[in-house]
Amino acid sequence: MSTVRRSIINPALIPALALAVASMSACKGDEGRNESDDGIGNDDIGTSDSDTGMETGDGSTTMGPILDMPSEPAIIDLKIDPPNAVIEVVDGVIPAGVDFTAIATNDQNIESMVDAYGVWSWDRLDIAELDPGPGALTATGLLGGIGKLHFSYEGMEATADVTVKLRYNIDETGGNEGAKGALDGANTADPSLSLLYPYNFTVFPRGLLGPTVQWNGGNDADIYKVHAESPTFVLDWYGPVPNPSRWDFPELPTDIWLKLTDSTEGQITFDLRRYDGMTAYTSGIQFWTIAPANLAGTIYYWAVNQGDVLRIQPGASAPEQFLQKPPGTTCLACHSVSTDGSVIVAAQNGGASPWATFNPDGSNIFYTDIASGTSGFQAISPDGAWVLWGQSNGNFHAQPNSWMVLSPNNSTAVSAQLFQLTGWPVHPAWSHDGGKIAYGVRTDGNWLDFNNSTLWVVDIDLNGPTFANPVQIVANDPNRPTVSYPTWSPDNEWLAFGRATQARTRGAAGELWMVRKDGSEPVRIDLANGFGHVPDPETAENYEPTFVPVVSGGFFWLVFVSERQYGNTLTNQDVATRTKQLWVTAISPNAGPGTDPSHPAFWLPGQELNNNNMRGYAALNECKDIGETCEAGYDCCSGYCVETMPGVFTCSDDVPMCSPNGSACETAADCCDPEASCIGGYCTTLIG
Repeated sequence: MSTVRRSIINPALIPALALAVASMSACKGDEGRNESDDGIGNDDIGTSDSDTGMETGDGSTTMGPILDMPSEPAIIDLKIDPPNAVIEVVDGVIPAGVDFTAIATNDQNIESMVDAYGVWSWDRLDIAELDPGPGALTATGLLGGIGKLHFSYEGMEATADVTVKLRYNIDETGGNEGAKGALDGANTADPSLSLLYPYNFTVFPRGLLGPTVQWNGGNDADIYKVHAESPTFVLDWYGPVPNPSRWDFPELPTDIWLKLTDSTEGQITFDLRRYDGMTAYTSGIQFWTIAPANLAGTIYYWAVNQGDVLRIQPGASAPEQFLQKPPGTTCLACHSVSTDGSVIVAAQNGGASPWATFNPDGSNIFYTDIASGTSGFQAISPDGAWVLWGQSNGNFHAQPNSWMVLSPNNSTAVSAQLFQLTGWPVHPAWSHDGGKIAYGVRTDGNWLDFNNSTLWVVDIDLNGPTFANPVQIVANDPNRPTVSYPTWSPDNEWLAFGRATQARTRGAAGELWMVRKDGSEPVRIDLANGFGHVPDPETAENYEPTFVPVVSGGFFWLVFVSERQYGNTLTNQDVATRTKQLWVTAISPNAGPGTDPSHPAFWLPGQELNNNNMRGYAALNECKDIGETCEAGYDCCSGYCVETMPGVFTCSDDVPMCSPNGSACETAADCCDPEASCIGGYCTTLIG
């Protein structure tokens, strides 16, 4: 049995009570109680002359009784009750608030409720509101999540974990309780259903439209149950899904996928069940992961059927056609975008492909013609100020050796030349820190169609400007002799690239690889390619990777082109006509040497299904000014995004004491999170 005694007396009042008792004892003289009487005093009050105050003849008073005051009981423990609370919001209905009690324990093992004598605080105002008087939390219903409730008292602090869980129950069966009951109790493996998309173990960022879940093997009249759950969110949906079976997370009256992803950090379980009128079946549980950040920036891509470069903001339902074509230009392609999103460069009209540059609003900065700007694929500096261009044919600018030209973004002036003594440079890509160029070197064919190439890296110094120290880092392979389309990781330590049977993607067998910038630790990124969840030969239908230039949610993100099937929506696998679409894979930066760092990819929502989409090039958005809303510091010209009121973040030029994740840094010591790294100039806590 516990020996703890609980009191409602504030321990802070104990010294005052002791003093009052001592004073009364002094008035009683010899009759004051001793230590054994009250448990407070330490000694009997003395009665000798030396101990008793006596009045003298001159009216002065000698020293009164010397009181041995009791020691103040020490607080040795402070806690919050309950220590782990769960507040559940069902179908948007806010429940009554939850009251918390602060309890102090002193060195005499006495517990006291001290709610009114300390300070309550709460770190997640987006999920619950705090009434600091009684220490009560009321869910907002906006999001689910896990927060910490704090209570400070007498130099001590106690914390409690509080989970707010959102639960949605959606019935579209027309009240078919029998079907719902059968689905809830299903335990028979489905003999026919095959879940096609999303793939098991996919990692999703926040801020996207929800995935369309697709499967084969059902009947038109079947009733389904979709169960999705994380520690902070639960969805149970019931209803029919006629063939072809495609199911979208409900958007009205509540955007369920948005609520789910914004409420979740980490793993989701997804369970699809089917009832055919007689038997209810399970299809097995899938595990998805939600990264705790939106996919950063914008993705620019070539819409082949339109002959134009479009862009799509993650979360948008459709792409944007924004470039204003120069006079005489009918097609724009082979584009690159500066890391900061300030300048776009693209080739015009095919063939000689002279280059042109554009502002983010689509207005034209500069354009060349066939006589002055014959090019193809270009690289652009991180700040958009410089363009590396040139068509890698032996007669480019009538030079005996192959080379590329470095020019300002508004001129064809030759500021420096990148020579290649053997072979011809192709597909250049500029590192995000501005210090290196990666490029392929072909040894056959022409700038667009070739079969044999290797991967190189060269230093660039814009103070010259000069190129120096070219080095081959990846050789070709007899089975995949074309090494092309390099792209730099956010930390400038890795390159992703393609290995294929030819440079032109139509009809090529292509795989995605990664390698360190010095050529060490090459690894095929199997999960991104689809191994284990995509049938052959679709694992060799992946091309043209580009990294998103910053880390978000603890992952690198890689955009690429694939001709694989997309669920039961795009199923054509004819080599000559299969559809090219953009896919995205999460890359775990901390994967060990030789370990595949990728995860199963997801189809980029919002792109057009009836178009061939290529060259998905990721860049940051044009930076925002002070006072504009932001999601992270990389949205801001100042580099800092701060919370100005609960749930509201704006760009600021006030350098904080430390940088939260996503805000600017020079070293990891600048970051608030002691486990964060400084990658690409921004704080981030890596996952995986």
